[in-house]
This record gives sequence, structure tokens and C-alpha cells, in this order.
Amino acid sequence: MSYFISGAILLGSAYNASEARKSRDQAERDQQTALQQQSADQAAMRFELSRQTAEYAKQSASLEQQANTAREQFQASQTNYAANKLEMESKAKEVQAAADEERKKAAAAEASALKARTRGGRRSLLSAERMDAELGMPIDLGSGGMRIQ
Repeated sequence: MSYFISGAILLGSAYNASEARKSRDQAERDQQTALQQQSADQAAMRFELSRQTAEYAKQSASLEQQANTAREQFQASQTNYAANKLEMESKAKEVQAAADEERKKAAAAEASALKARTRGGRRSLLSAERMDAELGMPIDLGSGGMRIQ
């Protein structure tokens, strides 16, 4: 009987050792599968990160190009504004100069007319040619009075 017990113990130990080996092999396979899955997940994540990085780089380049275009348009509009401003100031000066000239001419004409009205009356009496031309009468200025011929 002791052989049976020893045999049973040996068989039980062998069975337990076999089950332990199977369990250890299964754990190793599970660990290998988990490592492979983790490696595949990391590769997928790296690919996704590189794809997103490339997309962000494209967006960044596009935004930079838009900013440069907007900056160029702004500079062009500033240059155009400055040119238009100079042109308008030049035209305003020309118009102002023309208006000043017209005012000077009008003032000179007014002064001349005023001078002619105030002084012209006295002079017209001294001029025989003017009186002849205006009245159609000859005047003799050498005599004391007017003679009508």
C-alpha cells in the first residue's frame, strides 16, 4: 500500500507539476499576446501622432500664408492711402491757390472799381476827350465856362 500511496503522491505531484507548467505556459502566451497588442497600439498611436503633426504643420503653413497675404494687402492699402492722401493734399493746395488767386483778382477788381467810383468823377471833368466822347459836345477848357458849339 505504501507503493500505492507513493505512486499516488508521485502521480499527484506530476499532475500538479503538469498543471503548473500548463498554467505558466498559458500565462507566458497571455503575456506575449498582451505585449504584442501593446506594441501594436503604440505603433498605431505613433502613426496617429505623426499624422496629426503633419496636419497641424499644413494648417500652420496655411495660416502663415494667410497672415502674409493679409500683411501684404494691408501694406498695399497703406501705400495706396498715402499716395491718395498726397494727391488729395496736392489737389487741395491747387484749389486753394486758385481760390486765393480768384479772391485776389476779385479784390483788385473791387478796389479798382471803388477807386474809379471815388476818384473817377473828378477826373472825368478835367478830361475834354472824355466829355466829348460821353456827351458828344466839345468843351473849351481854356475859357471860364462851358461853350456849346
